[in-house]
Amino acid sequence: MRTNIKSTFLVCTILLTTIWCQQEFEKTGSSGAHFLNISPDARVSGMGNSVVGMPIHDVSAVFYNPGTLVHMHNKSVFSSNVQWFAGINYNAFAAGMKTKYGTLALHLRSLSSGDIEETTVTEQNGTGRSFVWSDLAVGGTWANALTDRFSFGMNIYRASQSVDLYSYTAGAWAVDIGTYYVTGFRSLRLGMSVRNFGPEMDFMANGKDATFDDYHNGEILPEPESFRPYHMPLTFQVGVSYDFFTENKMHDLVVAIDGVHTSDSAERFNIGAQYALLKMLYLRGGFYTTHNSASFMGGFGVDLSKFAPSGTALRFDASMSNYGLLGFVKKVTISAGF
Repeated sequence: MRTNIKSTFLVCTILLTTIWCQQEFEKTGSSGAHFLNISPDARVSGMGNSVVGMPIHDVSAVFYNPGTLVHMHNKSVFSSNVQWFAGINYNAFAAGMKTKYGTLALHLRSLSSGDIEETTVTEQNGTGRSFVWSDLAVGGTWANALTDRFSFGMNIYRASQSVDLYSYTAGAWAVDIGTYYVTGFRSLRLGMSVRNFGPEMDFMANGKDATFDDYHNGEILPEPESFRPYHMPLTFQVGVSYDFFTENKMHDLVVAIDGVHTSDSAERFNIGAQYALLKMLYLRGGFYTTHNSASFMGGFGVDLSKFAPSGTALRFDASMSNYGLLGFVKKVTISAGF
């Protein structure tokens, strides 16, 4: 009876969230801290980031749907490197373990722009100085299985941004919430996540509101301007996944579809698939609908557990995503479970 009530509650929550999301209008470019929406896992990116309804068996679940963290091994570590646009470097790390209080994890995400040449209105060829834009998010996760089919998880983390040359800093605490439900109908699974929920961020410099010189008709204005506060990229994601060859030991095919609503861009679907051969070699493909730059995404993975010490699950994954005029994004990840 309790399981039925919770199942009904979950389905209603998903439906209500979807309806609410459809009523919102697009607010392109109205948020900041977009490094929080960079997908760190090459396996997930290879499937077009259709992930919240997928059973994730390692600690990388914290970056997508913390509700699925309960399915990881007793202990798990994850490391990722992303070659983002224009030489920007992004890294992610996570470690987790199961305890009597639930599944716990710590995670870190960092982004560095590298050196950027400073230009101004009056010195458009460069001032001879350079700066580095840096982002960092550090936090913890708790997840627990409330029934044998339904699990819940939550992230709490601190997100910060900085520009070294000007001593600009901004930071805020944020929360992610995720749920995961095994329907019992064949291999159908449902998932939902709400990510980057928190207050506005605002740039400060030496404990005061950060300011900058503004210009009008080429002339500097007498009063410095202040930066406007900005929201983090609040994201709602609802997804389903289905295995087509659950009884076949040689082949497996998983198809996943997610509906995504963000606070500052158009709604879209993430659609992806993964083919597995002997549970050792994985081929993946996926795409976004109604996205202004991203098109096809693909990748592969290799299960290296047979080469690892007994009882250790080891996986290597790589992916490439085509963002049109912006170029390709390459990702490499390694994860291990004990």
